[in-house]
Amino acid sequence: MYIQTDNNTVHLVELLLQKIENLDAKVNMLSNPVESAKLFNEDRVAELLDISKSSVITLRKEGKIHYRQIGTSIRYSLADILEFQERCRR
Repeated sequence: MYIQTDNNTVHLVELLLQKIENLDAKVNMLSNPVESAKLFNEDRVAELLDISKSSVITLRKEGKIHYRQIGTSIRYSLADILEFQERCRR
């Protein structure tokens, strides 16, 4: 069955799916403390945010996303990633 929709409906559905996905990630973080403590490298953060690695680096250098430096390695927590996403929505 095919239902024709307008652009507003498509946008609304995409927004709702994104909200559900973010809510699911937050629930997983709260219910799985080991996963929430896991740290991600810039390649993985880029994949999670669906942006390029150079964009992640730019965001870090501009202070727009929190990170940790462990020796020479840069790492991001799930909380850092979710906080960045939430700030972008406002």
